[in-house]
Amino acid sequence: MKLSDIGFAMSRLILDAVTIMAGLLLAYFWRMHWYQMHVGEALWKFFPAPTTYMTVEVFVGWAIKITAVVMLVLIIRGEYRFQAEEKFSREITHLFWSLLAGLAIVLAYFFFAQWHFFSRLVFGLGSVFALIFLVFGRLILRQIRLQCYRQGWGRKRILVIGSGSIADQVINRLKSQPQYNIDGVLTEKTSRKRRLHGIPILGALPAFEDILKKRNIDEVWLASDQGTEDLTDQLVQQAHIHHKKFRFFPDELGMDLAAVSSSTFLGMPMLTLLSTKLDNWGLVLKTIVDFFLAIIAIAILSPVMLVVAAIIWLKEPEAPIIYRSRRVGRNGRHFDCLKFRTMIPNADQVKAELKSKNERGDILFKMKDDPRITPFGKFLRKSSIDELPQLFNILRLEMSFIGPRPHLVEEVAQYPALDRKVLSIRPGISGFAQINGRSSLTFAEEMRYEMYYLKNWSLWLDAIIFLKSIWVVVTGKDAS
Repeated sequence: MKLSDIGFAMSRLILDAVTIMAGLLLAYFWRMHWYQMHVGEALWKFFPAPTTYMTVEVFVGWAIKITAVVMLVLIIRGEYRFQAEEKFSREITHLFWSLLAGLAIVLAYFFFAQWHFFSRLVFGLGSVFALIFLVFGRLILRQIRLQCYRQGWGRKRILVIGSGSIADQVINRLKSQPQYNIDGVLTEKTSRKRRLHGIPILGALPAFEDILKKRNIDEVWLASDQGTEDLTDQLVQQAHIHHKKFRFFPDELGMDLAAVSSSTFLGMPMLTLLSTKLDNWGLVLKTIVDFFLAIIAIAILSPVMLVVAAIIWLKEPEAPIIYRSRRVGRNGRHFDCLKFRTMIPNADQVKAELKSKNERGDILFKMKDDPRITPFGKFLRKSSIDELPQLFNILRLEMSFIGPRPHLVEEVAQYPALDRKVLSIRPGISGFAQINGRSSLTFAEEMRYEMYYLKNWSLWLDAIIFLKSIWVVVTGKDAS
């Protein structure tokens, strides 16, 4: 444990207590003393003169008690760990729920003690101000900590073990993080190379214990493609004997551990490695949100869909209005993906003649000036209006608003085995790949984005993708 870890943890604890108190006090003075400061007569209705008054000395006593309860909840929830490495969005989410839990305990006390707080408005405003101050306080503290790392204070010295693809990925990611300093690399076997990605090679595995004795290493990171259970056990024991923290990476960096749940089986510890975080209640919640949003969207956009359908029918009365494309959905199930027809009626037959002109050069077919697309179809694709019928696919639980692109059956048949993991969840009208390039992406790039979404799903990520999708559609970026 480094002194900086203790310092950063204590700084968070003290700053949180101060910001919660500040939020409560600001609410008190706003309600008790500054209520006449308003803009126009409208706000006067919301902030009338208080009917009950509490002295600042008495209120400070209550504010200290409320702050203590919230801080206790934060401590119990582990918000002051010595090594806080979570994303800022996740940190704020934890703060929000911890604050909510602490305030709920306070309200429960008021209820069971049959004690009425002198002002519900002060309590409500204090809660909002406390959350705002907490967020800004944590943001400022993160920036201070970042500057400390950049100046070299508090950085952890890392010894990386490995020389293959996993080590390459780990080293490149470590180099982008200012809180880490790679002290050196140990290879599995003796190597003539002196450096790996600019990091000095200190030797091979037999020199591990000597290096731990001679160098001031903070953590050992095992990132070997050739690791075995026996080897890992030996390295862990040696690292712990010399009081070094030990971390290791599985064969596929971050994939398995991105969605792992722990449990027991008849008293035995067991880890379940999931292909995606989108499971259990997360899947249920996403499905409910998709279903009701689809109903609302259909109700609002039905006039637009009727107009588009009428135009397509008037141009070619004998041709179908809706194009049904056989796609592969969740768990490999086939379904008809619905779109407004944007191509000539015999587009699928003509596609076979155009395969030699595929501009992407990979599994996915794409032509910049596809002769099969009608003039009105170009407009529909540019504006993404052609995808509105997929709202009915969502109602049928075949698709989602956000997810991987629904690929054709013949395309999926050519997928490398590992890439078929994208079929673990429902495909989406938009997705992480669509907001990062759409039709300009290669197959490998698209799969990389889809895998990231698979491993890092959250409702917050869905919301970000949804908002960015609107911007991509409005600007027409990378549309075809």
